[in-house]
Amino acid sequence: MSLHIDLFAENERSNPSGKILLTTMITAAIVILIGLALYALQAFFMLQASQSSLGNAQRERENMKHNNSRALALIAEIAEARACLTEMTAFSNAQAQVAAQLYAIAVSVPEDIQLTQLAISESLVSGGAKKDLPARLYSGKITGQTAAEGVNERIRSVIDEMNGADGLLGTVSPGGVSVDPAKSSDRIFEINFSLEPLLYKQAAERGIK
Repeated sequence: MSLHIDLFAENERSNPSGKILLTTMITAAIVILIGLALYALQAFFMLQASQSSLGNAQRERENMKHNNSRALALIAEIAEARACLTEMTAFSNAQAQVAAQLYAIAVSVPEDIQLTQLAISESLVSGGAKKDLPARLYSGKITGQTAAEGVNERIRSVIDEMNGADGLLGTVSPGGVSVDPAKSSDRIFEINFSLEPLLYKQAAERGIK
């Protein structure tokens, strides 16, 4: 047989359920504080990650803008190079045409006529169907020497030959005839010609005057 003696007075007795409740509340408060701290830490790292992503996106956007500007500049350079190539081809073709024109002059001159000078001049004008297109107008003057007898008929024959040279020399017309100061029995004559205006469409498109 055991004997249990309770030495606490009635008012000194403690309610065990109250201690459990207090312990539970303290534990819950600690858990909540730890949860809030973890949430704040997570939010901080998420904010840092978002700011880093935003910075990367802004840098990528700036790079894209730079690349786009560079691409547009390259496209403009390519267009300019193509226009220059087109004009260079036109100039090359014009040189070939000049060679044919010089040959046409050479074969049009008979043996009893001596050419002494060929002068070419050019000017920039507006020509063609569209008057705002720039064009080069080339004209020339041929100076020669021949005998005084039959000079007019001889010069007319040369002009007719030049006019019939497949249009290579444009419009050919007679100039003046004068006595050769070095030899009175000879005459100095001039023949003028003017070509069709040579249009430069590519130059007009690029605004070159």
